[in-house]
Amino acid sequence: MSDIGFSELLLTVAIALIVIGPKRLPEAARFLGYWTGKLKRTLQTARSDMERELGIDDIKREVHNQLRLEELDAERKQVEETFRRNQSQPPKPIAPTPQDLATMDFIDDDPEPNAIVNADDAKSGRP
Repeated sequence: MSDIGFSELLLTVAIALIVIGPKRLPEAARFLGYWTGKLKRTLQTARSDMERELGIDDIKREVHNQLRLEELDAERKQVEETFRRNQSQPPKPIAPTPQDLATMDFIDDDPEPNAIVNADDAKSGRP
């Protein structure tokens, strides 16, 4: 907006009150408000017509899309470079440390040998 402070606005109203007078001040304020609003609407209409004629919205949209495409392209190149770098140097397997081996619980996937022997004994009738 404009750089008019409260004190400046108050001074303007006081001067208008003295020059115009208290009877005609409301009428003058309405008149000034009407023409100020009309001027703003006219300027806004002219601006929107000019923007429409020049296609500024389309240009803004194209510039925004182009910037976004450039950002995405840079990101894509970075991902491709990371992928290439990782493909050329396969990761080395990590060997467990002795402390890891000491704390690991080893799971025996083999069935208990006694269970197999006991099942065979049950079939043959041996105790």
